[in-house]
Amino acid sequence: MSTRWKIIIAAITLSLLGTGLVVSFLVVNHIDTYETEHTDVQRPKPRDLLADDKLEDKKPEFDPELIDSRPFGEGQSVWQINASAAVIELDVPDIRSDESEALQRLYPDYASAAKALKAAGLTVLPSVNLLGGKAKQFDDGLYAALDQYMVQNSEVGVRDMELCVRQILTELNPAGEPYAWLWASLEVGRFITPEEHQRRPAMAGAFVESFLLDEARSRPVGFYTWNENLKRVFQFLRYLQQPFFDRAGTPQVLANALARNGQAREQYVRMLEFYAKLSDPFKGMSLLPLLVDGYEGKSLEEIARSEHAREPSVAFLPYSDSPEVQLFDRLYPEGLPPGAELMADLITAIRDGKLDLKPGANSGWYDYQLYALETLILPERGEGNDKLMLTKKYKLRLLDAFKAMVTKTRETHIRGTAAAGNAAGAAYEPEAPLTPRLRVEPNPSYYLRMARSYAFLQNFLNATVEDLNGMPGWCADGRRDSALGDELENMRLLFYGLYFVSCEDIGHKPQTLDGEIDEPAYVRTLASKWLEDWESDPDLGVDTRVAVPIFQSDTATRFWCTVGVRPIKLRAAYRRPPSWRAMPSPGDPPGDWVEVDSYQTEPLNCVILGDDFLEVELGAGATLTRTELRSACDAASTREEIAAALQH
Repeated sequence: MSTRWKIIIAAITLSLLGTGLVVSFLVVNHIDTYETEHTDVQRPKPRDLLADDKLEDKKPEFDPELIDSRPFGEGQSVWQINASAAVIELDVPDIRSDESEALQRLYPDYASAAKALKAAGLTVLPSVNLLGGKAKQFDDGLYAALDQYMVQNSEVGVRDMELCVRQILTELNPAGEPYAWLWASLEVGRFITPEEHQRRPAMAGAFVESFLLDEARSRPVGFYTWNENLKRVFQFLRYLQQPFFDRAGTPQVLANALARNGQAREQYVRMLEFYAKLSDPFKGMSLLPLLVDGYEGKSLEEIARSEHAREPSVAFLPYSDSPEVQLFDRLYPEGLPPGAELMADLITAIRDGKLDLKPGANSGWYDYQLYALETLILPERGEGNDKLMLTKKYKLRLLDAFKAMVTKTRETHIRGTAAAGNAAGAAYEPEAPLTPRLRVEPNPSYYLRMARSYAFLQNFLNATVEDLNGMPGWCADGRRDSALGDELENMRLLFYGLYFVSCEDIGHKPQTLDGEIDEPAYVRTLASKWLEDWESDPDLGVDTRVAVPIFQSDTATRFWCTVGVRPIKLRAAYRRPPSWRAMPSPGDPPGDWVEVDSYQTEPLNCVILGDDFLEVELGAGATLTRTELRSACDAASTREEIAAALQH
C-alpha cells in the first residue's frame, strides 16, 4: 500500500473515531513514527440572555411591611396592596398592520407621538426612552452652557480658555510657527478684533484654512448649531483638539511656554481636569507630559507607555476616550471590515463580560451615564430583577432602547469625545380586577443610576464653578427657563423619585445607600406629580432624531443615528399575584395578608415609546448635522429608505 493511501485511510479513520482520543499514526515508508494527543474540551454553551425568563427562577420574598402607598378601591371598599412577592411578566405584542394607523408611524418627538396615540384611544406609559429623552434635552443645554463658560466667563479670579491662549501667546515668538498655530485658534473662534487682525501672523491663514477644510473636524454638529456663539465655541475647542504625533516643534514650544507662565498653566490644568470629569479621561496626552523630568528626549510612544495613554499623540486639549471606542480600537486596529456592525459588537462585548461599564475612580460623567444603560442589556443585574419576568420580545425591546439611548448620550459629548479608528373587620375580596399598577416602564436601576450620574456631576460642578446658577442652560430657541444649578438639582431629584416610584410599582424595597437621599417620600411625590402631566413637558416636544460619528477611516465614516419615535405595545401581567388586605380603620389592628386569586387579575395593555436606531456608513470625512438627518427622515418612511437617502 502506498504512503498516500495510508495517509488517506488514517485521516478517514480519525474523522470517524472523533476527537478526544490518543492517536498513533504509523507510516513505514521513510516517515518517522510519532504520537499526537488531542483533547477536545466541550465548552458549555453560553446562557441565552434573550430567552424567556422562567417563573421558577423568580423567588422574591414576601415583606409584610412593603405596602403600596396607593389604596385600591373606593368608598368603603378600600384595600391595601402588597406586591413584594408578586412577579410581573413584561411582553411586547406584535403590532399588526391592520391596527390603528397611529401605531404604524414614526414620530419626530415623544409629545406628538403621545398625542396621536391618545387620540386613537390608546394608553401611553412613560418609557425609559422617554425619560432618557427628557434628560437628553437638559444634558445638551448643560453641556452647551459649560463649554461656553470654559471658553469665556466673567467670574472674578477665574481665567477662561481664551485668556489662557492669550497668556501663552505672550510667551511665544510672534514670528514663529507655534505662535501662528495658536493665534489661529482665536481666529477660528472669532475672538480676534479688527485691530488685532492687522497683526495677523503670516502662517496663521494656512492653519485656519487647513482646519476649516477638514469638515469632519471643524463643522459644528449636534446642539452646537443652536446659535452662533456655540458654533464659535465648537470650532475654537475643536481646533485646540487637533493631535500632534511628534513632540518636536509646536507641541514642545507650547509646553515650554506653559512652564514659563504660571497663570496660564494653572488655567490649563483646570481645563484638563474639568473635561476629564465632564466627559471622560483622555485618549491621547496633553502638553503637560512634555514637561515631566525624565521624559526629555523620549518619543511620544515612550511617554504614552509611561503615562498609560492609549494613543501616542499630544494635543492642547485631547479628545476624551470612552469604553466603546476602546473596544472598537481593539477589534478593528486596521479599519472596519465589510459587514462589521459596531453596535452589535458593543452589545456582545457587554453581555459577554468583555466590557465592564461600571465607573472607576477616574471616570467622568459619560461613564456614569453609560453605566445607567447597562441593565437594558443585562436586566438580570438590575434591582428588582426577581420581580420582573421578561419575555424574549421584551428583552429585544430593551436592546433597541440601549442602541438609541447610547447614541443620544454620546451625541451630547460629540465635541469632546474621540471616535474609534401595606384590623380590619370582615372584608370581601376586591370586586374590580387588579392590573399591574405601573406609572412608568419598570427599570429601577436605570433611574437610580441616572440619579447618581447627576449627583456625581453636581458634586463636581459645585466644587469647580463658583456660581452654577449664574449661567443658564441652553436649548435651540435660546435659554432654558431655569437657572442651571436649580435645574440640575431638579433632575437629580426627579430621577431619584422615578426610582422610588418604579420600586413601589413592582413591590421592590429600595436599596439606596445610607444618607444618599434624605426624603424618599418627597422625591417620590415630585416624580409622581411630573408623571401626572408629563405630556406638557416642553422637553418632550423637541425633535429627538440625532446622529453621531462612531468610527472614522480614510475610506468611510460610520454613524449611529436615531431616526424617529416608534410606538411599542406593552403587556404587563401578574404571573405571581400580589396580596391584599382591607384598609384598617383608625385604631384597629390590620388583618392578615391574602394572596389575590389569579382569576382576579388582568393584564395591563398599553403603549410605550421607543426610538428607531440606524447604523449607516457614509464617505470619508463625512459629517451629518441634525438638520440633514431630519430632512432625510422626513422624506422617507422606513429605516432602509432613510439609509438610502443619507447615502446619496
